Amino acid sequence: MAGLAKRGDTWHLRMRVPRRYASVEKRKELHRSLKTGDKKEAQGRLAAVESQILAELDAKLVGMDTPGTRSHYEAIARLTTARGFGYRTAQELADGDLGDILRRVDALKASGDAPTEDAAQALLGGVERPRETLGEIAERMPEMFPAEVRDKNARQRSTWEKRWTRPAGKVTELLGRDPALEDISRSDAVSLRDALQDRILEGSMKGASAQKDLQNLNLLWKKYHQHLGVDLAEMPPSPFRGLGDGMSRLDEDSRKPEVPLDVIEQILLPDAMEHMNDEEADITRVLVETGARQSEITDLPPGSICIDHPIPHVWIRFERAPDGEEYARELKNKATKRQIPLVGVALAAMKRHPNGFPRYRGKGTYSAAANKSLRRYLPDGVTIGGLRHSFETRLKNAGVDSDDRAELMGHSVRRARGREWYGDSMPLEKRLEYHEKIAIKPRRALPAP
Repeated sequence: MAGLAKRGDTWHLRMRVPRRYASVEKRKELHRSLKTGDKKEAQGRLAAVESQILAELDAKLVGMDTPGTRSHYEAIARLTTARGFGYRTAQELADGDLGDILRRVDALKASGDAPTEDAAQALLGGVERPRETLGEIAERMPEMFPAEVRDKNARQRSTWEKRWTRPAGKVTELLGRDPALEDISRSDAVSLRDALQDRILEGSMKGASAQKDLQNLNLLWKKYHQHLGVDLAEMPPSPFRGLGDGMSRLDEDSRKPEVPLDVIEQILLPDAMEHMNDEEADITRVLVETGARQSEITDLPPGSICIDHPIPHVWIRFERAPDGEEYARELKNKATKRQIPLVGVALAAMKRHPNGFPRYRGKGTYSAAANKSLRRYLPDGVTIGGLRHSFETRLKNAGVDSDDRAELMGHSVRRARGREWYGDSMPLEKRLEYHEKIAIKPRRALPAP
């Protein structure tokens, strides 16, 4: 922990150098001016300056890599940010404002850095930027943002990685090359947009998919520069900015068609599911009476299945497991977290699977399997994903208002209302009342749990 020490009329931070930085910092103790003679004000600045010093040491530690490597450049860029500046190459500084150069020199003098030290290279642009291609950066996103994949299961991690690699692959395919990030021009990005639009018009691609790809390319641009510590105000404009806006309007209504109620009653008959494996059939039954997203049920860990509770239910919540074990999962948003009571065929199904569905957990394979198994029952254009929409329609037909439907479905009540939402969430007892109100009575008895 850092402490205070007074030199003359000015308070300074004083801290011992942690052992892990011994290879990059030979001094045993560091001092830095807090630029104030007021002790209370100095105490207020202490934590921020300590964090800055640790960030500098971390950057130096990473920067031990050979000069000219990507990791060395990234470390230098982060060191620049830790000193309160954005990284600029020597040429960019020479072409810019003289006042910026003088401020950087003054900062080096104030901190006592020698011209040969890393800080001088960082603030005065002594390292050239590496030329990474868009594809290389997309592949490295998990490495650059480990916190964003830490709590994802294998399926969620794969989906997150494809968020970057898929659109980067389209750039390579449609432009005929994998361009260096800095070489991507606005005209290149517009050419990509036009090529994607052609695919939409010929029916080989959805407008919503093209829009998402362009938006993710724009986000990748921003995140990469933020990873390097580039200040938002100094960030070069993304060539992909705004190009995806409105492309989803080229699609027809993309809402999944509902599974009609008479079809639901038919597939709940034991004979309809006799050719499905036990887990596939019981996941389907749970989806019918919970209105949950498919992954919310297939990925349930045992600890979130509460069969012995006075009101049997499942918990849809954030699950953390070390090293990405099978029970780890993130939630789509805050509204997704909820308790779902189990009634009717869903309760019987979960009693048969009190530890969840390991065959499908984290794999994302249930939907294709169920659609294939139930193809003879589902009308053309209707998929098993329509069960969730059917559930909301059943709630609506039972007189449940939009706010309560949003809570039961894991949607944002604020968005449903179009304004901020206050108050407590719906209690489990009230949720049970609504679920029992719309429960489907099977025409024939199902197997006992």
